[in-house]
Amino acid sequence: MSDLLDDDLELRIGTLQLSTDNVPANSESRQDQTSDARADGAVSNAQQPGTGEEPVQTVYPRYDVPFNRENIKDFFTFRRGVVENAIQECITALLFPEDGEYLGSWLLTEITLWDNEKERIVLLTSRLVMTIKYDFIAMKQLDFKKTYLDDLDTIVIGELVYPPSSLVPRLNGIATGVTTVVKDCVIDRLCRRPSEADEAKLFDPKYFEPRERNLRGVRLMWNKGEALPLKTVWNPFSQDVPFITFASHPIYWHKDGGVDERSTYDMELFAEKLQRAVETAPSACCIHHSPIVIQSYVGLTSLLHNKTSMGFFKVRGKFSF
Repeated sequence: MSDLLDDDLELRIGTLQLSTDNVPANSESRQDQTSDARADGAVSNAQQPGTGEEPVQTVYPRYDVPFNRENIKDFFTFRRGVVENAIQECITALLFPEDGEYLGSWLLTEITLWDNEKERIVLLTSRLVMTIKYDFIAMKQLDFKKTYLDDLDTIVIGELVYPPSSLVPRLNGIATGVTTVVKDCVIDRLCRRPSEADEAKLFDPKYFEPRERNLRGVRLMWNKGEALPLKTVWNPFSQDVPFITFASHPIYWHKDGGVDERSTYDMELFAEKLQRAVETAPSACCIHHSPIVIQSYVGLTSLLHNKTSMGFFKVRGKFSF
């Protein structure tokens, strides 16, 4: 008899869970959304059993896709032909026969030691990786740096994460929550009559939950496993950082077309070709697939820098920089 009661209780609990399928997803579902972002798939709630209602879009915004479609149009690199012309100019002016066979070119996001995001043109040859700072408004090169494959000792490919004691995810959650409420809730309510769903999602605590990077990257290292000296760690202007980190450019998630049209902004393709180049060359470089730790613990300056897209050339109201 007790076994029958237990089975009946489990059935009731399972029925109760099915009737509440429209509750916010947990942390595992957010991780699934991160992997689905590369396919530009929109996440929707499951259709409730026993009803003929159409599936509805989740009320929570996608935090794993950088920027939105409207904001990305302000980027100068989003304009037709700008990136292609800039890359061709850099190839012609900066690459020489002694640099090795040309393997590919990309527009990626460089993530600095201090967690600042900056857009960079990246050229890959059989001998080196060239990182180029380019002014997409004036259409001219500003600076470049060569990293030879022979000097690399470690390449890490994986998720970008913060240390467990870092406050950055919490601060990022607060900042994202405030901007979401102001832009997506308050402004929408002023422009149209709010619905019952809007009443429910305004000031929802989920908006203010800690936000991890939810982004993959690749890190090239040549420090032989040695710790960074303090003069480098505490100097935001230091040029002696023995590693460089790249992630996909934000345009990757918004570029029209298929895989070929978005390949220029894809970190995964760059990492794949880099790995093949290193394996082909006579190098002792080790390749690891593991999380990439960004050593940022407070990150107020990087939070302001990244939220305002200061590392990207874009239109900002009446000004462009």
